[in-house]
Amino acid sequence: MGLKVGTVKLEKYNSDWAKMFEEEAKILDEIFGDKAIIIEHIGSTSIKGLSSKPIIDIAVGILDLEDFDELRYKFEEKPYQIKKDPTPGEELIIKRIGEDITTYLIHVMEVDSKRCRDTIMFRNYLRNHHDVMREYEKLKKELAIKYKDDRPKYTASKNDFIQSVLEKANED
Repeated sequence: MGLKVGTVKLEKYNSDWAKMFEEEAKILDEIFGDKAIIIEHIGSTSIKGLSSKPIIDIAVGILDLEDFDELRYKFEEKPYQIKKDPTPGEELIIKRIGEDITTYLIHVMEVDSKRCRDTIMFRNYLRNHHDVMREYEKLKKELAIKYKDDRPKYTASKNDFIQSVLEKANED
């Protein structure tokens, strides 16, 4: 479990990923308390049968992103680290083993935001459309070879596919 910072390596789906999510979700539930409206397993590790980087992505939906400020101090010590330049509308918490093995990415978002809704809609669409999930897996495998040492380019290169899936999901 985990991957060296900056690298890309896919593994076949592992049913232990769901258990690992559950364990971390319990920890996050204690930390966030009633501020967490949802704690969801997202990303490729949440989709049965899909190859993925061995990093568990978790969405924590809260009412107002400013509410995170009250909890920020709980994530400023190891094994957690708050990303300094997060995506707008999100706080990203990285959980690592040591200095350079990322194990969890915790995306804190407003539960009613487009970003949160799209993240869950994408996951659900892939869970329910096996053919699209296989297309996504094929793309991920190609990009993992091309960008094995450049995770930002790997991630950015999936954006067009993700947007096309969200468009389909919105039509359904």
